[in-house]
Amino acid sequence: MPLVLVEGTFRPDRIRQIAEHVHLDPEAVLENIAVARAHNHEHQSELLVTVAAMMADDVYKLLIMDGLMTHYRTDFVGRGELSERQQKLNVMLSRMKKAR
Repeated sequence: MPLVLVEGTFRPDRIRQIAEHVHLDPEAVLENIAVARAHNHEHQSELLVTVAAMMADDVYKLLIMDGLMTHYRTDFVGRGELSERQQKLNVMLSRMKKAR
């Protein structure tokens, strides 16, 4: 079961098309996909902690993160916040690496 963290781009209709193309039940495929939407970089980080626990329990096998940088770009604007953004992004990437 994959978990998809998105910035509003998840399209169930596209999943249905793909499932039908490979002769799978579209509704069964959609039932096996969990979708979460982060509202800022902190929420995204919290979601990743939750996902890591789910992956450790073998509930999820695949994690797709769409727009990983989006919240970091909007929450940390300008050169003055570049260092803090990089530090927090490194923490996020480290958590992602450990979530597998």
